[in-house]
Amino acid sequence: MKKLKVAFFVGEFPVLSETFVIRQVAGFISAGHEVTVIAGKWGDRACAHEVYVQNRIAERVNVIRKLDSSTARDVLSVLRFLAVSIVRPNAWRRLRAAVDAYRSGSRASTLDIAALTTDRSSADGLGVYDFVIAHFGPAGVRAMYLQKAGLLGGPIATVFHGFDMSNHDVVKKCLNNYKSLFENTRRLLPISELWKKRLIEWGAPPEKITILRMGVDVDELEILNQDRPPAEPLRVLSVARLTEKKGLIYAIEGVKQANTSIHYEIIGSGPLESLLVEAASYAPAGKKIVFLGSRNQQEVFEALSRADVFLLPSITAETGDMEGIPVSLMEAMAMGVVVVATRHSGNPELVENEVSGYLVEERDVGAIAATLDRVSSERAQIGAIRRAARKKIEDEFDNKKLDELLIELASAQSSALST
Repeated sequence: MKKLKVAFFVGEFPVLSETFVIRQVAGFISAGHEVTVIAGKWGDRACAHEVYVQNRIAERVNVIRKLDSSTARDVLSVLRFLAVSIVRPNAWRRLRAAVDAYRSGSRASTLDIAALTTDRSSADGLGVYDFVIAHFGPAGVRAMYLQKAGLLGGPIATVFHGFDMSNHDVVKKCLNNYKSLFENTRRLLPISELWKKRLIEWGAPPEKITILRMGVDVDELEILNQDRPPAEPLRVLSVARLTEKKGLIYAIEGVKQANTSIHYEIIGSGPLESLLVEAASYAPAGKKIVFLGSRNQQEVFEALSRADVFLLPSITAETGDMEGIPVSLMEAMAMGVVVVATRHSGNPELVENEVSGYLVEERDVGAIAATLDRVSSERAQIGAIRRAARKKIEDEFDNKKLDELLIELASAQSSALST
């Protein structure tokens, strides 16, 4: 197979909650391809060293806006860009793209074009690639405008995940640009059947769409004893940002209402932490709810190895924000931890109720409690559920297979352009 020159385009990098991006980058590097990560801005610099060392991404990141954004700095960047555009030959293409982006509501694209034009080290652009993989719809829009400005070369494929397809404000702001992206991009890569249907409803050509699941590194996730009985008390775990759409307030209430004794651990941090801690403080006898805060990946896997149940009752937030298909559910299923989730977004494409896990309706505290009691009491069925869950991940959500699919798409696109 031809060695490919590939760019991953993201709004910021690294972001530890977006480990799927890091994994895909590492997968392409391992396959021997030339990889660049193009990021609008730096993400969590505290985690950068660990990310780079573990995944061999050092020296591969090209950040468009190297300084943190502020209103004054953004205005100055645009003014400098306008001044340069007046005197520089052939600058009108960039200026036209920047104006079009601004008028469309993609202010980030305008600032990207301005920053690259006035930065001497990037003035000639970001390079030409065999394939540009943009993660999240707004990032695909930014890549499209950089391409229109002549600052980024190569066919664009955009991966659509969750909030970019569901958050009311994001969709309202971006939908017209999405429709332009449908015309100008080569591939649209929703992570679920649900998002594929929504893209088609918005006018995307079906022939451009390929479902690209996010997955896990199955070989690195050792499955636990599939026939082990649930512990007493039942050990339940949630790993999530403490935000509305994760539905953890319903998880806590479900644990409190269950009849069985439960030791419940919650890993994560976020804006709802104080509210959730207060709700947990009223747990009745036989229920222990512990908040462990943020933990690294190895500590999460250690917690999973102690758990009987992984509980993630995701909901549609008031903003419309929805999950894609949570990677945390995949990790739990791969390790043999019984998952209890909701009929939400793409979850039913991962979890078959009573076959590879359990699904309940959103916000149904009683159903969560009853399901936890069921896992604790119906021990004979648990082994079969664990085995079915592992097989589902091996068959459809293994990163090796998904990397191969994405590399095949990139290679096919590269071959089409060269003929």
